[in-house]
Amino acid sequence: MGILGHDLRAPLSAILLGADVLLRTDDLGARPTKIASKIYTSVRRANQIVGDLLDFTRSQLGPGIPVVKGLVDLGPVCTRIVEECRTIYPEATIVFSCVGIAKGHFDEARLGQVFSNLIGNAIQHGVVHTPVTLSMIASEDQVKFSTHNSGRPIPQAVLPLIFNPLGRYSPQCSGDRGPLASLGLGLFIAAQIVSGHEGRIDVCSDADAGTTFQVTLPK
Repeated sequence: MGILGHDLRAPLSAILLGADVLLRTDDLGARPTKIASKIYTSVRRANQIVGDLLDFTRSQLGPGIPVVKGLVDLGPVCTRIVEECRTIYPEATIVFSCVGIAKGHFDEARLGQVFSNLIGNAIQHGVVHTPVTLSMIASEDQVKFSTHNSGRPIPQAVLPLIFNPLGRYSPQCSGDRGPLASLGLGLFIAAQIVSGHEGRIDVCSDADAGTTFQVTLPK
């Protein structure tokens, strides 16, 4: 799996670069631009799947997913990921609030991956046209990030297994979701990254309150 993921990166990068060049062409035309945009979005998603595959391989063969910390403010990091998700999911309504200064010693790229996974998960499994609510609250010694979506709850029997690798428990995952399809590794990788920061990730879900994922990270 590691060799497969590594070897797929070069052709995917070439396709992504080609689509990007086409999108930057002024006289491309409406229909070719729409096609190039779909190619770009799909290949970006394919790249994410390959990245998940490589991270899963690292977690199985070594000490876990590597985390390289530096002094980072997570507020702007999450804001950037939210804007990216608004572009990828134009039909979704995303409400984001940040309270306090979320500056601490974190791996910016890896936690951006966590935010992207959790936000995308909330959008895909929530109710269409119902807002996905995100919050980041920073205190003196920790940062809490949470996502909330409405929709069919995660079964209680599944909740203890939700962060297992290759698990796809939402009813919406029973079929192919085209460019949004995944290997079911997102939550597992998010949990591994959070663990690498000596933090924790929790989930609660019921029909009335909806589904909430909360990440707690020490600064």
